[in-house]
Amino acid sequence: MTYKESMAYIQGFSKSGSPVKNLSRIKSLLNEIDNPQDKMKFVHIAGTNGKGSTLSLSSAAAIEAGFKVGQFTSPYMIRYNDRIRINNEDISDENIAELCTIISKCHIAPECSQFEITFAIALLYFLQEKCDIVFLETGLGGLLDATNVIKDPLVSVITSISPDHTNILGETIQEIAMHKAGIIKQGCPVILSADNDETISSIVAEVASKKNSDLKIPDFNDCRIIDESLDGTIFQYHSIDYTIKMPGIHQIYNALTAIEIVRILSMHGYLISASNVADAFEKVCVPARIQQIDNNPPILLDGSHNQGSIIALTDVLRMSNHSPIVIICGMLRSKDYKTSCHILSQVADYVICIDDFSDLSVPTEELETYFYDSCPVKSMPLNKALPFARELIGDSNGIIAISGSLYLASCYFKKNDFDTL
Repeated sequence: MTYKESMAYIQGFSKSGSPVKNLSRIKSLLNEIDNPQDKMKFVHIAGTNGKGSTLSLSSAAAIEAGFKVGQFTSPYMIRYNDRIRINNEDISDENIAELCTIISKCHIAPECSQFEITFAIALLYFLQEKCDIVFLETGLGGLLDATNVIKDPLVSVITSISPDHTNILGETIQEIAMHKAGIIKQGCPVILSADNDETISSIVAEVASKKNSDLKIPDFNDCRIIDESLDGTIFQYHSIDYTIKMPGIHQIYNALTAIEIVRILSMHGYLISASNVADAFEKVCVPARIQQIDNNPPILLDGSHNQGSIIALTDVLRMSNHSPIVIICGMLRSKDYKTSCHILSQVADYVICIDDFSDLSVPTEELETYFYDSCPVKSMPLNKALPFARELIGDSNGIIAISGSLYLASCYFKKNDFDTL
């Protein structure tokens, strides 16, 4: 296969495939390629929000310490290759073509999902390149996620949990938490982000106890915020100062989780110093996570698409002390867009709705109806939204936030400028 042929093959699969009740399908696929997952060491990360940031922060520390680090994330932001990386370098077109050819010859492959095919390619790549450690992000949930075939991770990690994918994971936060806790393995330590409430903490603690897994929740009371702005945050944890370039208190929680990941890795012989962590943190910027892409006026690009991440965005907008706040919003039908619009209404001075970034987006005439009457709303094509927002801001101390979907954020990275879309 060529790269073009490989991408056509991969895109021929549905994203999640037919519903699964167990991991037999991915196990069959990996068994046909000699189970590469059994020959590597993993950090396994699940959660609703914060998975990508926590993975980026913790894997950056391991890279800073000199380790060869595999990184598996989803979805991709610019092109398919960027979800499979080693030391922050995307897998090459040639490697994808070579490994996809191998996967396509497996008997079970036609029955698999796009995610399962991608995961298998990633595992072969990480093994082929002899990674010292692989940081692995779940695709959806945990218990029945394809990545859950790994047997004994060095550490299981659960980031912030909030309602999302309720049609698959369950309507209640308890059901969702149980799915996420499904990645906890017998005798393997688990870290839970400190921003989860008592309901979630108790569920995870109960599963960890049954699996004889040591549970660690970072102590946020031992964290002192020194400075915070749109440029990031300086904080102190366990008497050590850290700087992160991503704004918002939610990123501090992710950073504390990453620090605890590193602590456990060091216990396994991956010696990563506090200075390695501090130096790495200053370099990490995860695309479309309340990312400032301009400063005149400030423009934040954010892939928030569920209750927890939308709240994080509104907290940052309040903290910024900019006014007026103009929000360009587009969301997918599969998300809880009604709740998200209500939350955004609490901070927005003006909203611009768009729907031409995806065939799966909520039509603007419907999206408009879920913003509060007190919040002025206007709909327009994507390519006109940002110029109009700039006009609204004028010479004021205003700020623009583009949010509602990672698909929308991806449009920016692909075109590099909303004004020319």
